Amino acid sequence: MKPYGQVNLPFTGIASFCKFPIHTDLETLSADVAIFGVPWDEGAGYRPGARFGPRSLREYSTRFAFHERGVKSRGYWDIENKKRYLEKVHAVDCGDQDVLYLNVEETFSAVTDSIGKLLSRKTFPVILGGDHSITFPVVRAFREYRPLHIVHLDAHLDYNDSVEGVLLANGSPVKRLSELDFAGEIIQIGMRGIRAREDAYRDSVSRENRIITLSEFRQTGLEKVLQQIPDSGNLYVTVDIDVLDPSIAPGTSSPEFDGMTYGEIRQLLKGTASRGKVVGFDVVEVNPFLDPIGLTQSAAVMIVLEFLGTLFDIPFPRRDR
Repeated sequence: MKPYGQVNLPFTGIASFCKFPIHTDLETLSADVAIFGVPWDEGAGYRPGARFGPRSLREYSTRFAFHERGVKSRGYWDIENKKRYLEKVHAVDCGDQDVLYLNVEETFSAVTDSIGKLLSRKTFPVILGGDHSITFPVVRAFREYRPLHIVHLDAHLDYNDSVEGVLLANGSPVKRLSELDFAGEIIQIGMRGIRAREDAYRDSVSRENRIITLSEFRQTGLEKVLQQIPDSGNLYVTVDIDVLDPSIAPGTSSPEFDGMTYGEIRQLLKGTASRGKVVGFDVVEVNPFLDPIGLTQSAAVMIVLEFLGTLFDIPFPRRDR
């Protein structure tokens, strides 16, 4: 019997993201893309569990592992576009931020420091949350990319100033981003439901942020929405998984009905990649305890891979300042 080569099935080996090589020493990192988890959910005001998001995303990402079942080519092949993506991109999994429960300030300071190290190594960071509060310490590391425009995909505004003095929760990251002196334009897309705070809405409007509710997104059309995203400068994209409809992504703390389809977010991210220079992105609020069959996790992994594939398919370098 002829011995077979390495098959690399999803349920074998170490569950790094897409079975990328593991490199946790950020000081010696040399890669095009770094996957980095922030397992934190102490900013969640409702159902906890997003701290296990990075681990669960890695587990489900093994279904999309490169070099699976004897395929030697790198990257992935898209049957719809008849094209291979990420074939020449060196991606690694840098593990997770070490966190200390109940210590928000020091944990968030460590997150900013870690992302700063990734950026200093000229590596494109992909951040796996965690609740949405982690976006603030992540983006805080992008100071040298000013002005940094923010594209925020979410069912909620996340623009609360505070809740009884609590400033660093998952209902306030975009408000905190707006206070950074290098923050540029903020475009918020996908908002819906009846839980939005009126004061947060008016506060965001007063800064002249662009708020595009989901009904407006559908009425306006993709092309006109994309025209509202800056076509120059640097972009950071933050994706709260609850922007998707809960029939697709039930595994999140605060789902809202009538959300985006996967096709809609796919086209929106593809179009965003053609605007300004995307310098990093995150996917947050995946709660694996609320989705035991993994629909949410699989959707989040596909968002990461397809957005990365689009970004690195664009001719001009994405990581240069």
